[in-house]
Amino acid sequence: MTEHLEVRAGDFLYIPANMPHHPYNPSPTGDCVAIIARTDPNEQESVVQLPELDMVIPPK
Repeated sequence: MTEHLEVRAGDFLYIPANMPHHPYNPSPTGDCVAIIARTDPNEQESVVQLPELDMVIPPK
């Protein structure tokens, strides 16, 4: 299943541990600014790259 979620200015989004996700900016012209915080003290060691998510095309 593929799901897309749009987050707007002022929104808070929690992504549970081990949840595959692929953040992207759907705007072809606008900038996107995000503040990202991780609660995992070993965050770099626990990141798993999933190149297959790069192929997911966002809805128009």
